[in-house]
Amino acid sequence: MEEINLLELIGKDISKTSGTRKLTIKGKTDNYEVFRIPLEYLFYNDQNGRIATYISKYEDEHGQLSIDNKEKYNNIIHEFIVESNKNALNKTKTNIKLFGQRLPGVVLQNGRIIDGNRRFTCLRELHLEEGKDYYFEAVILNTEKGISPKDIKRLELNLQHGEERPVDYNPIDNLVDIYRDLVEKETFTVKEYAHSTNRKEKEVEKLRDKAILMVEFLQFINAKGKYYIARDLNLDGPLQEVLVILNRTNEDQKEDVKNALFASLLTSNKGDLTRHIREIGRDIINTKNAEDFLEEYEDVVEEVYETLHEEDVVDISTINKKISAKKDLKTESNQIIEKKIEANRIDAARNKPIDLLERSFQALDTIDTTAVSRMGEDNKEDFKELLEKIQATVILLRDKLDV
Repeated sequence: MEEINLLELIGKDISKTSGTRKLTIKGKTDNYEVFRIPLEYLFYNDQNGRIATYISKYEDEHGQLSIDNKEKYNNIIHEFIVESNKNALNKTKTNIKLFGQRLPGVVLQNGRIIDGNRRFTCLRELHLEEGKDYYFEAVILNTEKGISPKDIKRLELNLQHGEERPVDYNPIDNLVDIYRDLVEKETFTVKEYAHSTNRKEKEVEKLRDKAILMVEFLQFINAKGKYYIARDLNLDGPLQEVLVILNRTNEDQKEDVKNALFASLLTSNKGDLTRHIREIGRDIINTKNAEDFLEEYEDVVEEVYETLHEEDVVDISTINKKISAKKDLKTESNQIIEKKIEANRIDAARNKPIDLLERSFQALDTIDTTAVSRMGEDNKEDFKELLEKIQATVILLRDKLDV
C-alpha cells in the first residue's frame, strides 16, 4: 500500500472544520482540530478489539489479512464491522444520514482509523447507496511528535471504554483484546489498563484470568489463536463459571478440574452451558466426591483431547464431526456427570438434618449461662417456655432415630 501523509494534504484534499475534539494523550488533555477527510484516504484499524474474532476466523481460512490492497482490505473489514452488530450500525447510519457525523473520529497521519470504525463504515455505505461524496471528520494525530504505539493504544482504550462505554462489545472480542494487551504483548500492566479503561484493578485481573482461560481452552482443543471458536460457542458465561470453580479448587486438582470442565463443554447435551458448568461445580467439584468424579471422567477427557489433537485443522465443523457426532462419547460424558450430581444431591439431602442440628447446637452454645441466671422473672418465663419446646423437639428427634 502506498504510504500517504494526511497532514501534507491539509489545504488540498483535506479541509479544516470549525470543530474540535478533546483528547488525553501522554497524560495531557487538549482540544484537537478536526478535519474533513475523503474516505479513500482512510483504512480500518485491524487491531480494533471489536472485530478480533472475525479477523482470527478470516486468517484461519484465508491466511494473513494484508493491507497491500487497501480497497480489498477495507471491504473485508467493512463486512466484519457490519456483522459484529448490525442493529447498532443501522442506528448510527440513520443518525448520520439525518444529522451528519456528530462525533469526530481519530486517525493517524497515515490514514489508520483509531476511533470511529463504525462511523467510517456508515459513511462508506451511504456513499455506495447514494452515489455521492461523503467525508470522515476526524482529528489527525501527528505520530512524528513523540506519540508511541503504547500512547495510541492507551488513547484507543480510553475512547472505547471511557467515553462511549462498549455496550455492544462482544465479550469474547473484549477478552482477546485484553489477552493481547496484558499477556501476549504486555503493552500494559493491570494498573495501567484499569486506568485507561476506567475500571477497577480487580475487575481487570478477573478479565485477564478469564482471557488466559479462553486461550487455554483453545489450546486444549488444538485450536490455538482461533478466537472465533470461543465466540461461536458463546463461551463467555461458561468460562466465567469455570474461573469461579478453579478459584475454589486445590492447586493439586486444578489442572484436572480445568480439563474435565473443558471436555464437558464440548460433550454436553444441555442448551445452557453456563448452568451446566455451574451445576458441575456446585454438585460435584465442591463436594467430597470430586476426586472420584475426576478419576471416572478421565477417559472422556483423554478421548476429547486426543481426538482433536489428531486433526491438522480444528474448527467448529471439526468439533461437530469429531466430538458432537460421537454419541457414545457424549452419552458417557453426560451419564457420568448426571450420576455424580444426583448421588451428591442425595448425600446432601441425607446430611441436611445433621448440618441443621450442628448449627442449632452452635447457636445454643453461644448463650452466656451467667446472663441467663441474671435475667428478670418475665424473661426467665419466656426463656423457660422456649427451653421446653426445644426439649420436646429433641425428644421427638430421638424417637425418630429408634424407628
